[in-house]
Amino acid sequence: MVKALVLLSQGCEETEAVTTIDLLTRAGIDVTYASITEEREIKCSRGVVILTQKTFSQVKELSFDVVILPGGLIGAENFRDSVDVIEKLKRTHAEGNIVAAICASPALVLQYHNLFPEAEMTGYPSRKQIFKNWKDERVFYDETHKVLTSQGPATSIDFALKIIAVLVGQAKAQEVAKDLILPLGINDYSH
Repeated sequence: MVKALVLLSQGCEETEAVTTIDLLTRAGIDVTYASITEEREIKCSRGVVILTQKTFSQVKELSFDVVILPGGLIGAENFRDSVDVIEKLKRTHAEGNIVAAICASPALVLQYHNLFPEAEMTGYPSRKQIFKNWKDERVFYDETHKVLTSQGPATSIDFALKIIAVLVGQAKAQEVAKDLILPLGINDYSH
């Protein structure tokens, strides 16, 4: 079974986190959402509280097909400042698996730590000057470097569907999109 890890931190963007968790689950992906600390209760950027399934110590040694970072300025800063999170991302990449980030996280985590120096990425548009290889797209998957990025809360559905397409196929992404009453054919979630 395909496995996804969504990391959550205080101040992360709830729309991006919950949308991604929900859509990946609808696609039959085994989703684990875990706090980056030992504190399971996460207060998100707009005050929504999420109780995580796991803490970082419970997942840090496990392998996942994708590790996902929601955005939110404070949440992204917390990811950036966590040595454990950065090591997890490096190990995920070294194992040949995907790192996915949305909103502030591509700039404040992936670019800040120069984790994918040659990869093309997108992120929150006001931070595009931070990127070495900016892609002005709602969601972008750099297949060569196995990094998937997206721009912000309104692109959360596209982000999740692109992850589904990459991990389990275009047909499953379209099936989930159809169940959500999204118009088919508008977005191509294939890689």
